[in-house]
Amino acid sequence: MPPESTRPRVRGRTLLRLAPLGLAAFMQVTWIENLLLSPDPQVTVRRDWYAFYETGQRLLAGHLDAIYPRSFDSGYLWLYPPYCIYLTAPLGLLPKWWAYALAVVVEIAAVAGALALLRVVLPGRPAAHTTATMVVLASMPFNTTLALGQVSGVLALVVAASLWAWRGGRPVAAGLLLALLFAKPNLAVFFLGACLLAREWRTLAGIAAGCALLGLASLPLGVERWHEYVYTTRHYIEVVRTVVPMTKQLTLYAFWRTVSAPEGPARWAVAPWLASVAGLACLTALAWWRRRGDRMALPRLFGVTVLLALCANLYVYFYDGLLLLVPGVVWWVEREGYRSRWCHGLIGACLLGFFVVGYVSIFLLEFNEGVSWAGALLALWLVFEAADLLAAAAPGHPVD
Repeated sequence: MPPESTRPRVRGRTLLRLAPLGLAAFMQVTWIENLLLSPDPQVTVRRDWYAFYETGQRLLAGHLDAIYPRSFDSGYLWLYPPYCIYLTAPLGLLPKWWAYALAVVVEIAAVAGALALLRVVLPGRPAAHTTATMVVLASMPFNTTLALGQVSGVLALVVAASLWAWRGGRPVAAGLLLALLFAKPNLAVFFLGACLLAREWRTLAGIAAGCALLGLASLPLGVERWHEYVYTTRHYIEVVRTVVPMTKQLTLYAFWRTVSAPEGPARWAVAPWLASVAGLACLTALAWWRRRGDRMALPRLFGVTVLLALCANLYVYFYDGLLLLVPGVVWWVEREGYRSRWCHGLIGACLLGFFVVGYVSIFLLEFNEGVSWAGALLALWLVFEAADLLAAAAPGHPVD
């Protein structure tokens, strides 16, 4: 039993860890209040999850040719590979409100699973994991994922599970799990590159096998679904470039568009975007190459890859920032493994900036004005993380 003099200090620390939950509660209460006060709650609740709900209904009705959009004048489109269509069947069986509730429950369970797996991968003080969990639950990506019924929590679970399998010496299982990330190929391709740099051939074999099995599973839906998927992807990229506000994105492309060409042609942002992405890709590749044999560095290398996948992409939405729970938890729990206090502190500043910018975008700018700072903050985070990883791999600092 702690002495009387230390009890107030312990209570103070506990309250400080729980404080972020107040922000999470405020976000959800605000969302529910807006829903209840809306003149048409059915329209208000019809967010991103509705595309999954409609897809499930069309699947069960056998209207497969109506799943992928023919026009792009709606904000809720089915944009995933054909094999993902099967996952929407439970939603199609339910009434709308229950379908939305199921989408929310699945996301909460997925985030809980990701955090639990990270506890296994990163054995550390329980208090450190608790603090990280509170911050994740208070974050804008988590709360908007729940409000919109998006799938970012499931993607975070896939990344955390892949890290768990890889670090646990199960490379084929890690590859099979990473194959699931190809539900969003623009994110998964970066992990494919990481496996090549790490020379993890069995993991690559697992990815290939997983993708092949997923492709075969989609054949009963018809090969034409793949043609429709390619058509949708190609046209949707143009929608993102010309219609979607750049402030909804977490990418360096969005940053350069809002800085260098807010009113001018989009091509003005291409050169600085490609140059910055090339530099970040080289840093990430070098970190993987130099630390590929260091199992202790694997969680941080996974984190660097997540950062690159988010900020180097052509489009990644704000709710996909939930994937940052992997590098964020690693940064907090593994802080004693950083060689440079400066790098660790600067990463914390970037993380805080990302946290604040997300809420400023929601409450003050409404996602339609200003500079998209998120991509720049994630890029700086990546630079500091890679710099510290490379410094630890320098001569005189063995990694094995």
